[in-house]
Amino acid sequence: MSFLPKNIRTRLTLWYVLALTFILLLYAGVSITLVYINLRNNLDDQLQQDYEIVENLIRIMPNGTVHIDSDDDPYFHERWFQIWSADWKLLYESRSFTGKILPPISKSVETTDGFHSYSLQLKNNVDLRVLSGKINIDGKWLFIRLVRDEESLWNQLSNFMRLMLIALPVAIILAGFGGYFLTKKFLSPIDEIADKARRIGEENLKERLPVINPDDEFGNLARVFNEMLERIQKSFVRLKRFTSDAAHELRTPLTAIRSIGEVALQDYKDAKYYREIIGSMLEENRQLTHLVDNLLFLSRTEVKNFKTHLTKLELKSFTQETVEFINVLAEEKKQTIIVKCESEIIVNADRTLLQQALLNLLDNAIKYSPENSEILVKVNIAEDNSAVIEVKDNGPGIPGEHLVKIFERFYRVDKGRSREMGGSGLGLAIARRAITAQGGTLTVKSEVGVGSSFKIIL
Repeated sequence: MSFLPKNIRTRLTLWYVLALTFILLLYAGVSITLVYINLRNNLDDQLQQDYEIVENLIRIMPNGTVHIDSDDDPYFHERWFQIWSADWKLLYESRSFTGKILPPISKSVETTDGFHSYSLQLKNNVDLRVLSGKINIDGKWLFIRLVRDEESLWNQLSNFMRLMLIALPVAIILAGFGGYFLTKKFLSPIDEIADKARRIGEENLKERLPVINPDDEFGNLARVFNEMLERIQKSFVRLKRFTSDAAHELRTPLTAIRSIGEVALQDYKDAKYYREIIGSMLEENRQLTHLVDNLLFLSRTEVKNFKTHLTKLELKSFTQETVEFINVLAEEKKQTIIVKCESEIIVNADRTLLQQALLNLLDNAIKYSPENSEILVKVNIAEDNSAVIEVKDNGPGIPGEHLVKIFERFYRVDKGRSREMGGSGLGLAIARRAITAQGGTLTVKSEVGVGSSFKIIL
């Protein structure tokens, strides 16, 4: 079970406060450490000054004893120091600190050259800072150990820590409130986007989300959603048009079948009459089945994982075989289909899909070309080394405003004439899907009154 709040503002504020708390605690720890080091260094500097003063006060008497000229130092009685001989005997100790017993001098540590500083805690819990050094006076080696109480150091450090303990919670609380309000302000565009998105439905798909600042992340998010809404709107419009066109196309043969059946049932006729009626109904059923098969094919090819079976295909023989399949329709209109191919061209293609696309293009060329005309099928290799199958007719041509739409489902340049010719408006859509499914393209060029040229590019 998660203990994090569900509201993103609260979560961001919480993470912000936690991160700031960690940073402030780290800052406080580093600051306290630096303050302590600075205070301790100041205390060591004072001890070194004391050492220099004490060093100048020491005199070696003729009998070898140590004498201190205390009159030369007005603060002599405030200094705490000891003087040890080279054979570890205590020669002198200032009298102002006789109540505080220091441990014997360390032979292993305090005999090193130069100064040696360290902290020491006595048995009565008094904290001290110690500085020891080795000097030679008149040929005699002595060890000097100076001491200062660390009470002032710890008092100053405690005051600083108390200041930190007061300042840190106040800073964290203020940062928490400030972070929450800033987060609320910065996330307000999300609320506007969400509120607008809730009101967008199929009735108002034209509306778009507000882009408050196009240069920030929220503006980019709104733009992405608007682009998605644009695609959804176009898909929705295409789906509505497709549904309407499909219903219309399906209704025509169904109505014809029903009408033929109702007329046939009105009177009793001979067997020949009923055979003709049944034949008409079967013809309408064939057209209906063909339409449904085409719709199913388009639906399958629009799926991303639609599988094609690519094989090596020789285009010259393939094109000639395909033309032979449909040549009967051309002969009925006394048309001639001419195939031109200069050399053998091998491509990787799906034979079934490519044949279906080429048959649809040839069927269109036969329908719209006049009688006694020629249809040219040209196979060649383009400059970019792609294979091209071009179907060129002598039909009426396609106006420019229709060229970008002729590959849409159920689209017809002349709807009435297309129905008379038995077309459903799916041929070119199927041809393009069959070609694009195997990585090719289908293009068209047309001139009104001259004819059209469709190119399959593989």
